[in-house]
Amino acid sequence: MTMKRYFLMAIFVLTSTVPSFAGKKITEQERAVIDAFWNLRMELTCLENKTDAVIAINKFPEDNREEVEKLGKEASLLLESLMMMERYNYIYEFPGENRESRKQFVEMRGKLKEYLENKKDSELTPEICLCYADITAYYMAYSIKDIIFNGTTVKKYQEKALKVNPNFAPAMINLAQWYYYAPKLFGGSKDATREWQVKSIQCSRTKAEKFYAKTAYSQFLFEMKEYEESKKQLDECEELCPGSNFVKLLKEQNAMGNSLNDYNKQRSKLLKSADDYRKKNNIKE
Repeated sequence: MTMKRYFLMAIFVLTSTVPSFAGKKITEQERAVIDAFWNLRMELTCLENKTDAVIAINKFPEDNREEVEKLGKEASLLLESLMMMERYNYIYEFPGENRESRKQFVEMRGKLKEYLENKKDSELTPEICLCYADITAYYMAYSIKDIIFNGTTVKKYQEKALKVNPNFAPAMINLAQWYYYAPKLFGGSKDATREWQVKSIQCSRTKAEKFYAKTAYSQFLFEMKEYEESKKQLDECEELCPGSNFVKLLKEQNAMGNSLNDYNKQRSKLLKSADDYRKKNNIKE
């Protein structure tokens, strides 16, 4: 795998990571809080303004103070990580944010690593394993050196999550991305990608899980030139989250011949192309 190709893999994981927390060692009360935040994450895709999304993320603990204050150590770490990653999805283009965000991911990864080191394998939950993989994916995208040394860590902890809970859909979604972008020499496989993505849809526990499983699968199908099925998946995503600007973006880029991966690689250029496309076809935003 060339360095450039591996870097693109890290960027795609960065923008497509789907953290979720639904394991047997998380209490029902804690699960409800985490599920509520993930549902918020899906609903945020309907907002036009990125600043409004960041405000909603930051307000979540205050809006749910009583429930959040009752979270145990692991659930607190999970919520903190989830908020950090989702916030970054909206602020990474803001001036000066990259340096501060990298510092935060380094600190969060250290906290998770310390927590994991004090746990036996029999005590691990799929949530904490996937969380460590996700934070590592965000962290390593800042440096080619980190990509080289940490790329396999992401897959290792995704697989650990699935070893603990074989039906853990979020880990399947992210593991499918790993298989798609990894070269055959290191285990990459389009067949494995499809298998994990289909299974992630089947095992999705909540509406939000299914939403992100289907958006990921739609873009795999698009890159495989299975356009009709790709569109069908996006149509079903619209039913899951009416008014989602994320789905609107994917449909628009797909209509222009671009996948989400193409968009992530050439964001600024393709945003301008999208404006031209709307003007040419008299499409109102």
